[in-house]
Amino acid sequence: VHSRGKSLAKDVDFEKVARRTPGFTGADLQNLMNEAAILAARRDLKEISKDEISDALERIIAGPEKKNAVVSEEKKKLVAYHEAGHALVGALMPEYDPVAKISIIPRGQAGGLTFFAPSEERLESGLYSRSYLENQMAVALGGRVAEEVIFGQDNVTTGASNDFMQVSRVARQMVERFGFSKKIGQVAIGGGGGNPFLGQQMSSQKDYSMATADVVDSEVRELVDKAYTRATQIITTHIDILHKLAQLLIEKETVDGEEFMSLFIDGKAELFVA
Repeated sequence: VHSRGKSLAKDVDFEKVARRTPGFTGADLQNLMNEAAILAARRDLKEISKDEISDALERIIAGPEKKNAVVSEEKKKLVAYHEAGHALVGALMPEYDPVAKISIIPRGQAGGLTFFAPSEERLESGLYSRSYLENQMAVALGGRVAEEVIFGQDNVTTGASNDFMQVSRVARQMVERFGFSKKIGQVAIGGGGGNPFLGQQMSSQKDYSMATADVVDSEVRELVDKAYTRATQIITTHIDILHKLAQLLIEKETVDGEEFMSLFIDGKAELFVA
């Protein structure tokens, strides 16, 4: 509907576009196609190809590309291994979202990005299993683990700060809200009261004792440690694939899902088994 009246190249596959845009409204899709048309015009193209649609999607999600950013070879290598770590762990976690694209082109505040194609059914229902959330934490830690394995503990960077925030948030919600902790049980704790007009951190109040807080912290730490161990096991077991993917990213800067999966077929990678 939203591509009507626009000239499209033969390589445009709307099924693949749909997999990368779950939850998009009609207005979002119209904006996507308009951005793709603008990019095609800037590139003096007569048709919109899959590359323009992909670049438009990344621009909408992550911000404009930093064309004039000066990136040293050392930083480029580090970002490549970081993103390869995310992708590698995500691809080998059972029942996790497939990798759609990996990029080390700086956008917004990010030095690189790994795009997954989440299930539209899962997004619409809002229901996430415990195993999915545990996988999500391991994937988020994959970047830092790759940095540690390749560059050593002393040479890791602050690039994983957002990943740590995501992992901490998910682990705490699993314990406090979702009933995924045997020690806390099937109850929701924390976050009660507060002024709704204040920021979330300011308004949240703990409605449990210090003893319970110690248990919560212990359970959160256990979940994070488990995710870190799983990510480490995957990356060390498939270190050859990590090297190949990182080298491919350094050479090409972007790798799509199909090319990424071919590495796993060639490397005979196996899904992680807990």
